[in-house]
Amino acid sequence: MSSKSSKQNVRDPYFSHWADQAAFRTLRSSEEGDGVTVAAGITPSGVVHIGNFREVITVDLVARALRDQGAEVRFIYSWDDFDVFRKVPAGMPRPDLLEENLRRSVVDVPDPFGEHDSYASHFVALFEESLAPLGIEPEFIRQSVRYRAGDYADGIRRALESKDILREILNSHRTQPLPEDWLPLAGFCDSCGRDEIDFKWSGEWEVSYSCRSCGHEAKLDLRQGGNVKLPWRIDWPMRWSVERVLFEPGGKDHSSAGGSYDTGSVIVDRVYGGEAPQYISYDFVRIKGKGGKISSSSGDVVTVADCLEIYEPMILRWIFASQRPGSEFQISFDLDVLRLYEDFDRATRLAHESEDGSKADKKRQIARRTLELASPSGARIVPGEAVPFAAPFRGLSMLLQAYDGDVDRVVAYYEKSGDIQSQADAEACRQRAICCWNWTRTYAPEEFRFQIRSEPVQQPLSADQHRALHRLVEVMRAEPDISEPDLIPHMQGLCEGTELTLKTLCPVVYDLLLGRDRGPKLTTLLTTLGGEKAVSLFEPSLSE
Repeated sequence: MSSKSSKQNVRDPYFSHWADQAAFRTLRSSEEGDGVTVAAGITPSGVVHIGNFREVITVDLVARALRDQGAEVRFIYSWDDFDVFRKVPAGMPRPDLLEENLRRSVVDVPDPFGEHDSYASHFVALFEESLAPLGIEPEFIRQSVRYRAGDYADGIRRALESKDILREILNSHRTQPLPEDWLPLAGFCDSCGRDEIDFKWSGEWEVSYSCRSCGHEAKLDLRQGGNVKLPWRIDWPMRWSVERVLFEPGGKDHSSAGGSYDTGSVIVDRVYGGEAPQYISYDFVRIKGKGGKISSSSGDVVTVADCLEIYEPMILRWIFASQRPGSEFQISFDLDVLRLYEDFDRATRLAHESEDGSKADKKRQIARRTLELASPSGARIVPGEAVPFAAPFRGLSMLLQAYDGDVDRVVAYYEKSGDIQSQADAEACRQRAICCWNWTRTYAPEEFRFQIRSEPVQQPLSADQHRALHRLVEVMRAEPDISEPDLIPHMQGLCEGTELTLKTLCPVVYDLLLGRDRGPKLTTLLTTLGGEKAVSLFEPSLSE
């Protein structure tokens, strides 16, 4: 019985995220009792960048939403590594080697890095490794393997038998019609490996070809596989029918009128007797400060692994989960990183609040559901439970700089303060500290960075400066582990009886500590350093 008639139209309000809505539509299109297949994929023709990641995270979020609604889900990710290598991306090693292999399949191009069995495999491996920390675990399919094994023989033959229908469909969106003798085939010469070949079809399973590049001629049986495939616009709907895909998104460049999804929807119906999957069009992701769409061929791209150097896995997932697929947004590496961490921590606190029947409950539910989908492990949040400790990113940067990047000291600092209460808290703090240190060293603006003097210097002081600094040293000698709240009242009395104010004294103190006249909040800096270290940097100037 079809789920379209048997499944209720009433949705659980808990499932309020856009991924839940897509999951609901997908379930309504499925057959009762069948599992649900969702799909994503890309050609590994160069670096798989953070813009490409939007497709796989979109599918992963919908897959999780489907499972939360009780569906059995198969999540497939197709590596279209049987596509043509058309252009050498900028910045690649051994460009001459790559240039020699243009027009071959990307799976047959040598790896210029010398690490994998092919150019395609190199970028496949990098991307698959970067998905693991994010909890994204699709079933990866290498299309070169499927085609060469003959797995799509039936799909290719059906396309050949329907070549006139396919030409009609494709011509309806072309300014230059396909020729009468056109065949829905593409492939690579068995001799030279290039795609400049002409096909003939016998009407059964046999296909013959001649290569315009090297003159080689050959025949093959589709059932035995080989170097023949369908063109992209036919390949996509063919695989929908073979894999019984019920949900697959596409970039907005595939989503325009007459685009590949439109033509694919007609082809899968008229040629393969199937239905197009439920679909979401997603917009581009851009890198702040860089204009235009991210392109692998430019050589200047940002990968998922690059982002995970700065963003915790859950925060990177949350950034995407918080955006509707049709909205364009930017990935930032400047001071926006501070804001994003603060926004994430604020959303986490909101999601953990108890519900009270007020209008604020809706915001709490949205925050909660988004965070649950963003969690790499799929962890649920119980309203009213304690908020996990998260070190504020801005303060963490200050601590790390004060400790010269020593993450262990940072964790010990929060353990001593009582903020870290469990091993899970400690691991979360460590992960955030690593990301924060990477950001501070690599992307933080110059005025945000500082370094504690490794050796003290002796600076001339006025009588008032000497008196105020001496008072500060006395406090920190007496209480080397003084807390920031306890230090603040002492700071307010340092300048009594002098012509100084804290505003005029602070540059002197910063200079002795950092070699500059400003820095992070002074009380935080002093208590982080501790009395022993701070006093050692002040004493030479007091002994003058």
